[in-house]
Amino acid sequence: MIVCNGSVYSHINSLPEAELNGLINNGVSIEETIRVEAGKLKFWELHYFRMMASMRILRMGIPMNFTMEYLEEQIHSVLNSNNLSSDSSLVSLSFFSADQPTRENSIVSTSFLIKAKASSIPSTLKIGTRSIELYKDHWITKGLYGTLESSNKRLRTLASVFAFENNFEDLILINEDKQVTETLEGAIFSVKGDQIKTAPITSGCRSSVYRQLIIDIIEKTDGMDFEEGPISPFDLQKSDELFVVSVEHGIKSVKQYRKKIFTPSKAEFLFSKFITSYRLS
Repeated sequence: MIVCNGSVYSHINSLPEAELNGLINNGVSIEETIRVEAGKLKFWELHYFRMMASMRILRMGIPMNFTMEYLEEQIHSVLNSNNLSSDSSLVSLSFFSADQPTRENSIVSTSFLIKAKASSIPSTLKIGTRSIELYKDHWITKGLYGTLESSNKRLRTLASVFAFENNFEDLILINEDKQVTETLEGAIFSVKGDQIKTAPITSGCRSSVYRQLIIDIIEKTDGMDFEEGPISPFDLQKSDELFVVSVEHGIKSVKQYRKKIFTPSKAEFLFSKFITSYRLS
């Protein structure tokens, strides 16, 4: 069961013609995935303001009823329809333009679609089982546009095919300056001694809620130095440890990059702080 513009439908093919045409013709402009535990939306306020900021970047019309309370009600409607209200789940919110902009109407109305699926809580540090590699066939778009979840989506799909065909667990994406941006799964962090570094938003990495949560935790932790700055692929090989942050896994340690094999240490410590913050949210 899904929810589109406040109504429940059995599947996407049962959407009204206008909404279905808008989705087909214009595609999804904004995507946001949130975690829900027993009916509690995790970090909901942070997710909500990220979605609103993304719509403003894309000059999408924001209806007056797109309040935190209204969208939260719609999420609970999806959960109830799928019997997930008491479970752990991942909820996907997609926003798309109902029509094409014209000279007379440049800011068109926005529709939304919400789906949910069961997903276990990231209660332990996820340990990588295979190596990750650099993806060099195509480059991530730098700048503000690249920070949106839907930007570079086709590129990530192509990279996924490369990963599957070559048995890599994940792939590192780079921009036109040959700088590391992120991985297919999420934000990548490099550990060297007590310094932890990740690529800046300007590199083209996605500006995710969980990326910022981990940054906040690192900055508040004594004995750790955080840096947000350019990372080269060679820098990764000199790292003591690599880990990836995403809404699906929380924190996932990287097993191997090229010939370098890593042992999770800082990732384990940070995960303990992350899961405490997660449970209290």
